[in-house]
Amino acid sequence: MTRSISDADVTNRRRPDGTPHRLHAVFVYDVDGTSYEYDQPTITGAQIMFAAGLDPQQGLIQILSDGSRVTVNGGDTVNLSAGAHFKRRPRFKRG
Repeated sequence: MTRSISDADVTNRRRPDGTPHRLHAVFVYDVDGTSYEYDQPTITGAQIMFAAGLDPQQGLIQILSDGSRVTVNGGDTVNLSAGAHFKRRPRFKRG
């Protein structure tokens, strides 16, 4: 008899020491079309830039659900619970 693992089986599992095993929530955010995962609901701009391999001097722009854009600096905290989308902040050249 084969048995599949249901959601109840996963949430009711116990560690070897008897404590309940809880699954960690995963929060997903996108930077320039690439998805990244993070295990906390908030993240700093510096952490996002580091994960995406961006220069912290370049900065980010967060695209909100209504289409508006907000600049994100390294020290800013961002809420990932609604799914966040980012793009590199464009550089403007004089000339």
